[in-house]
Amino acid sequence: MQILELLLSLQELQSKGTDIYAKGVFPSQRFQPKFGFVREDDNIFFTACIVHILQNMKDYLQGEEQDISNEICNNSIASYPLYKNKDGRDTYNFWRTQPSHHFPNGIWMHRFDHFRIPDDIDDTSLIFLTENASKERVALLRETLKHHANLGYGQVQNTPEDYQNLKVYSTFIGKKMYIEFDVCALSNLMRLFLTHFPEELNEYDFDTLKFICQVVEKSEFDHVPFQIAPQYTSTSTILCHLARLLPYLPSSHSYIHPKLIDEMMVCWKRLPQGMEKLLLENEMLKLNIHLEPLESFSLHITKSTSFFYFIAGILTAYKNSTIRKAATSPWTQLRYRSEAFNLTLLLENAVLRRNLLPSQPMA
Repeated sequence: MQILELLLSLQELQSKGTDIYAKGVFPSQRFQPKFGFVREDDNIFFTACIVHILQNMKDYLQGEEQDISNEICNNSIASYPLYKNKDGRDTYNFWRTQPSHHFPNGIWMHRFDHFRIPDDIDDTSLIFLTENASKERVALLRETLKHHANLGYGQVQNTPEDYQNLKVYSTFIGKKMYIEFDVCALSNLMRLFLTHFPEELNEYDFDTLKFICQVVEKSEFDHVPFQIAPQYTSTSTILCHLARLLPYLPSSHSYIHPKLIDEMMVCWKRLPQGMEKLLLENEMLKLNIHLEPLESFSLHITKSTSFFYFIAGILTAYKNSTIRKAATSPWTQLRYRSEAFNLTLLLENAVLRRNLLPSQPMA
């Protein structure tokens, strides 16, 4: 399919406003393959991811392509207020907040406040990035997150011991929630902070970058992916998030660049043709890494019902060692997918090949 056709297909998937999805939101599903469980999931995460990818392709799009992309982004951004903090704080939730719409379209989890999660750094970072948030607004966010970081009101338990005394930002922005380090969410957050404060890093920023860089040095994205990215867990997805951070890193931390590139190449070569390989290839193309031979990805892979981008671990909050071990099992995890997100990755690949590799066939 041509790039314009892919954009039109993406626009068709965007909600025009239904009982489940507000106008501008892209549908997604949470599923549990072991039990055959599937539910429509009204979250802002995939929508913000799609907008972020489209915005980053802006300079590569032409004429009508750009017009359609802008319309998609504007409609999505207009839905953001539905997911803003319920008390008016400038942070964002995975699900709608007024009223709380946690685990939508489920049978019982949405009935209990115990399962209502606080706002998080991942959704907040993506929304700030796609809204091109001002330096002043980002500064206020950074100040807020200091009060929810490790060693403030609690200490992280479900990460390797070497990191448990670092003042790293936690995934969740709520003092009733456990402290968690997720290297993917932290990579998104540090891209936001380094955009505005490349020379004004605080102790939390330095400790967070130390965590990220040591994860690369020790190849923990491969050895213990669940412990360093419990919301993502896939080595290829973790590598993609780290790759996006590379261009923003201070020179003092850029020493991880060669190792990360080597690890991405190894992972890319061993992956079969499919969504994971497409995801990783896009980040490698953006880093001008030479890939050979390149495969053509077909449209049918975007309809995959097995590929997932991130997970919700039902048992990740518990400190008990036996329960924490069980948390790594696919039986205790909900996985998330979105055809629109998959289609956006295919679109990104086609755009990158057209503009960076003109001699290669488009997807």
